[in-house]
Amino acid sequence: MSAIFLTVKNIFHGFVAAAMLIPIIATMGNEGSPDTQVEINAEATNPYITEYLDPVVAAHRSGAGLAPQNTMMAFENIIENADSLGVDMLEFDVQITKDGELVLMHDLSYDNITNAVEVFGRKNNYVSSLTLEEAKVLNMGENFKGDGSYPYRGLRGDEIPDNLRVTTCDEVIDYAEANSGEKKYMYCIEIKSILSNGKRAVDRLYEIITERNLQDRVIWSTFAPDVSGYMVKNYPEISRTADAIEAVQFYFYQRMGWDLQDVSPSYVALQIPYGENALDNLINLGTRELLNYAHKNNIAVQYWTINNEDEIKHLTLNGADCIMTDYPQRATEAIQNAQNQ
Repeated sequence: MSAIFLTVKNIFHGFVAAAMLIPIIATMGNEGSPDTQVEINAEATNPYITEYLDPVVAAHRSGAGLAPQNTMMAFENIIENADSLGVDMLEFDVQITKDGELVLMHDLSYDNITNAVEVFGRKNNYVSSLTLEEAKVLNMGENFKGDGSYPYRGLRGDEIPDNLRVTTCDEVIDYAEANSGEKKYMYCIEIKSILSNGKRAVDRLYEIITERNLQDRVIWSTFAPDVSGYMVKNYPEISRTADAIEAVQFYFYQRMGWDLQDVSPSYVALQIPYGENALDNLINLGTRELLNYAHKNNIAVQYWTINNEDEIKHLTLNGADCIMTDYPQRATEAIQNAQNQ
């Protein structure tokens, strides 16, 4: 019954977002003017708004193009190759387990990423339905494709290295903090759990952040409006990104030229798609007009998941604050090309 309820709720949110998009789509023609100049808000106080042409490079899902996503192996790769990859921010997804542990996982179910269907003999192996101990038997690299092959497929039992097993938020943050030397990574942590589990995840993540005194280096996010509201009500001191409804509202206000302060936004950043992830820019979210409007309102703009060098360069030239990418070195090089233009 819970799965049906979740589906209905997600469909409802989808209808709400679609309804809000109707007037936006009607006013499209949103390529942006090539004559628009980048506007710098000299009075911006938001630490996530970066210097022009110097966006943060975020390793999306801890560098999902280089190693199995959301694994300790991926974190090790990023940190051990820090000089060449140029990562400033570690981005990853978390969910709450049945026994209250916060683990790294993007999908609600382990099915597509791991060998969970084989291990448990069933489908729909949700993160929230398994304990950490039960999930630790899974191979998080089962379906990772690198260089045209699946290098970790078929590993079972003791063959699975510890850095390819399900890992906790505590473990990856402690690893990063202990092994990054003088470099102080920022963390972008997205809570994928929803409804009551999402709120439990928020509580646990807050404990992890404050126990390590990382409040100034963490921005957390969720697309679920109810979970976002819980963040705002209970932990307003932690920086957060706009949820799905807020992001649509922002775009509506920007396109209509309305004053965003009328709705008193409490988020510090938008995390929005561009290019292929935005239906090949059916709605172009990478214009200077949008970025100028965001910066005028003291809001940073962070783009996902940008793996194309030309798109990275374009967004950098338009004033993007963060590029989230599966291939950090590509982003670092494309940003340097934009700086040298």
